[in-house]
Amino acid sequence: MDFLISHTSKSINADLILPPSKSISNRALIIQALCQSKPKLLNLSKSSDTQTLVQALKPNSKTIDVGDAGTSMRFITAYLSQQEGSYILTGSDRMKERPIGHLVEALNSIGADINYLEKEGFPPLAINGKALEGGKVDIFTSVSSQFVSALLLIAPTLKKGLSLSLKGEVLSKPYIKMTLDMMRYFGIQSSWTNNTIEVEPQNYVSKDLKVESDWSALAFILQAMSIAKSAQVSISGLSKDSWQGDSYVLNLFEKFGLQYEFKDEKLYLKKLNKGLNGDYNVNLIDTSDLAQAYCCTLSALSKSAKIKGLNNLKLKESHRLKALHMELNKIGQNNRYSKGTIQLKSSVLHTPTESFDSHNDHRMAMCLAPFALLFDIKIKNIEVVNKSYPSYWEDLKKMGFTISPLTHSNS
Repeated sequence: MDFLISHTSKSINADLILPPSKSISNRALIIQALCQSKPKLLNLSKSSDTQTLVQALKPNSKTIDVGDAGTSMRFITAYLSQQEGSYILTGSDRMKERPIGHLVEALNSIGADINYLEKEGFPPLAINGKALEGGKVDIFTSVSSQFVSALLLIAPTLKKGLSLSLKGEVLSKPYIKMTLDMMRYFGIQSSWTNNTIEVEPQNYVSKDLKVESDWSALAFILQAMSIAKSAQVSISGLSKDSWQGDSYVLNLFEKFGLQYEFKDEKLYLKKLNKGLNGDYNVNLIDTSDLAQAYCCTLSALSKSAKIKGLNNLKLKESHRLKALHMELNKIGQNNRYSKGTIQLKSSVLHTPTESFDSHNDHRMAMCLAPFALLFDIKIKNIEVVNKSYPSYWEDLKKMGFTISPLTHSNS
């Protein structure tokens, strides 16, 4: 179904609570499963990704379908490889196109027994879980940092621990650091020297955790504020000293005239009406989840820029570079992409004559919606936001957006 999205006043004033971080939630769930005494996890993400992982970790789960939850697929593959039993791990058609070979090869090299059921290097997988030796292993990091995190999370349980050598360009380093920081919170010591991470065999310590809000979700709020005529928003739930590398989003969006201040455990944001200028070219290799919101903000403000470091976007829920190219073309935005880079040229935008397509990708749906501050738009399949930000459309309503379903006859 198509939904019509509009915004009458073009001004935003709202008080929001962002959803809990699914990245922290997912790591915490694996650690909880590996703890002998189970810690309490408070404020867990309600995203479909995290709820999929909750179900997958239930005892007696032998055939597990993770749908399109990429993090669950990677983390569960490593977790089950060292849990006694035989398991089948599968997912959606798109999941079967997302490579997992580097992780499987690394696990098999330290004693795991994992086999492909269909295409070599891709899900579904047959996993015969058992105690693993561990030791030295190479992992190629040019596809996903989640391969590294999946191995690190189980590393303390391995007989010899793990000496992990990172090969190739390391994507999303802050996410690897988040994993190590969380492991440290639960009592695990590690070292990271050059491209080698070492974890000795040791036990996780049970410790309760309250999950903070998701910094990557803030990108879409900042996008809307940047496009609006005027904007003031207060946010609850974000940690000033966050484990999340995506807290970089504040620095990224400052160049659009946004001012921020932490006060009384809230983040206060305001758009300053000042001229925008400066260099919008960035390399987002460490924070590629911010790319769509950033690109769409530049497009809405008619700015030119080259955004690099986006090599892994072709392997997400959609081919995000291709999806951005297609949807931005619908409003007259001149852009091209190749080899992990998208080039945007200042363009005069126009109301789209057809609906935006979310490409079954939560971040695509969220980055397209703020264009309603420029002109009325229609978006297909808006429910995909449940993957990471189930309350997104309710938060947009609090910011003054109107969201209405369209029947087939008038869409």
